[in-house]
Amino acid sequence: MSEPIAVVGASLAGMAAAARLAKQGHRVLLFEATDALGGRWARPGVLPPVISLPAPWRDLFRKSGRPFDAELTRAGYALVPAAPAVHRFTDGSELTLPSDRGEQWTVLSAAWGSIAATRWRDLLDELDERWQVLRRLGLEDEFPDAALTPRLRKALGLGRSVERLARGMDHPQAAALIRSTAWRIGSEPRRTPGFVAVRLAVDRTFGRWQLTRDGRPVPAAALIDLLAARLALRGVELRVHQPVTALRPGAVVTATDETPTAAIVSAVNPWEYLRLAGKQDPALRRRTAWTRPALAPLVTTTVEESVNPTPADGGRIHTVLNDSVREVVHHLPRGVRVEYRLPGQLITHDFTAGAPDPGFGTRWRSPRTWLRLPPLRTGILSVVSANASSRGGNDPWAQLLSGALAAYVVHENLTGADIRPTNKAVRP
Repeated sequence: MSEPIAVVGASLAGMAAAARLAKQGHRVLLFEATDALGGRWARPGVLPPVISLPAPWRDLFRKSGRPFDAELTRAGYALVPAAPAVHRFTDGSELTLPSDRGEQWTVLSAAWGSIAATRWRDLLDELDERWQVLRRLGLEDEFPDAALTPRLRKALGLGRSVERLARGMDHPQAAALIRSTAWRIGSEPRRTPGFVAVRLAVDRTFGRWQLTRDGRPVPAAALIDLLAARLALRGVELRVHQPVTALRPGAVVTATDETPTAAIVSAVNPWEYLRLAGKQDPALRRRTAWTRPALAPLVTTTVEESVNPTPADGGRIHTVLNDSVREVVHHLPRGVRVEYRLPGQLITHDFTAGAPDPGFGTRWRSPRTWLRLPPLRTGILSVVSANASSRGGNDPWAQLLSGALAAYVVHENLTGADIRPTNKAVRP
């Protein structure tokens, strides 16, 4: 039997890489230090119940077996549009913002006036153009240092921060919406490049989605359970409760043995990778020494037996619809607090109480941070990297795509075959 491929870390990126590689006929060993698959996203309430950009989930399931919608149906779930988010601002005002382009224009024209609504529409059109550029940089294709040419830097407006973009709108609510894109990935608006705000354009283009069962919304962690079942179906060998102690060219070392490997996908955070790799990757060690973990939100889940006013909302009464997640975003001076209400449950992501978490990715300190993130190909022969700090970003969908890129590279290195998708319809 040929030597297996080892995936170290059952994060979203690691699970995505393992599923794709196993579908291609490789023997895959998935090492995880705990007994939980999904990394930090496996914790209750951490994976947001409102799903952005479902295309990577669809592509992953299609490329590893039964298509996504068929798998959801088999398990009794459905992916359906989610209700618009409600935004509350420091001045007490409120805005319900739909994701549809035409509906956005209508709502914002009524709330802000046609001039401000036009500026918003034009900004999102510009951000959509930047999204087309960003897709090639660590999401659809490998992003080596040389790819960030002066032309691309200019196209992305790399020297313009989220904060500067927000102030340029000259409207307090619009500015708060823009700043929230930085807070929600664990960074500060003044240190985060403005292209991060493409998430506003992504939601407008691809919509907002939720997972339901029997017509009622359910936590999105069910997607991780479905992915775990797909790993089992594909024959991925799980090595849970087996912390890896070292990575070497052609071998994974644990406390009990050393496993020869044909290739390794490192799906742990870059700081953990450097601990495992020792001094074998000095280039990444120099880069990572300058970086810091992103600020992950404080996540709490509360069982709600009835619908009551909450003091934090000034006594407002929430109407919870059984067929939709209700998302309320509180825009505060030092971040955002996002509340997701499902029937009988309140999930809160408080970014104002964020704490450094290596599993949440890398915090932006300046545009230079981008090239200090770990590239797909590490400094160790036959080892590739995919995690929340990969250059595609730390959104859940970005981590799935980082895992896909890792699988493409490993498979091509071992077989010479290119399995990258050529059908643009499956790309985000």
